[in-house]
Amino acid sequence: MWILSLRKTRLTVLQGALLVRMVLDDTSLCFVNCHLAAGQTQTMNRNNDITSILESENLPPMAGQTETFTGGGDGSMILDHEITILNGDLNYRIDAMTRDNVVRSVRDNNLTKLLDRDQLLLSKKRNPGHRLRLFDEMSITFAPTYKYNVGTDDYDTSEKKRSPAWCDRILYRGIGRVKCTDYRRWELRLSDHRPVSGQFKLRIKRVDRTKRETVWTKTGAEYEKYRARVEHEIQ
Repeated sequence: MWILSLRKTRLTVLQGALLVRMVLDDTSLCFVNCHLAAGQTQTMNRNNDITSILESENLPPMAGQTETFTGGGDGSMILDHEITILNGDLNYRIDAMTRDNVVRSVRDNNLTKLLDRDQLLLSKKRNPGHRLRLFDEMSITFAPTYKYNVGTDDYDTSEKKRSPAWCDRILYRGIGRVKCTDYRRWELRLSDHRPVSGQFKLRIKRVDRTKRETVWTKTGAEYEKYRARVEHEIQ
C-alpha cells in the first residue's frame, strides 16, 4: 500500500488570487483561485491580471529538494510547481455576437460557433506570450455558465441584458503529471453563475534517496574520470 506523505501546506493571498500550495511526497502542487477583471470589453485587463498573478515573486519559498520544483525553482513563483490547477471567475466573454444570437446558439446547442469567439481561447491562440498558453483545459461541452436570472434557467433579462459567456473555468498545467477526466457544470440556481467542477488524475512521485545518492556518487566518479582523461589528452 502506497501512502502519500503531505510534507508542507501553505495558504497565500495575492491581489486577485487565493493560493493553496503543498508538497505531496516529492511533488509540488499549487491550486489557484482567481477573479479577473469584469466587463465585455476588458479582455486586455483580464490578460494583464493573469500575467500579474502568475509572474508574482512574492510567494514565500517552500521547503523541498531540488527535484520537488521545476526549472530550478524553489516555490516562490506559481510556475515553479510541478502541478498547477487554476480556476475561478476568469470573466472571459464571447466576442462579435449579439446577446440574442448567443442565446439562440445555446438553445440550438451550437457551442462550436460560440467557442470560436471565446475571448480566452482566442487570446491563447493569437498571443504567443499569453500566460495561460502554459495551461490546458478540457474541451467545453456545456452551455455558458453566466449570466442567469437568480433562481431561474433564463439568461439575464435585466436592463443590462448581459450576453451569456463561459466565465467560470478550470485550467491545469503539469505535462505527464495531471489529466482532467471530467469537466462539467451544475444546475444550481442560487447564483447568477452556474458552478463548474473538474475531476483530475495526478501523478505523484516519490524519490528513493538512497538510490539517488548511489547514482549521484557513481555519476560523479565517472565524470571525474572523464575530466581527467580529457585534461590528459589536452596536455
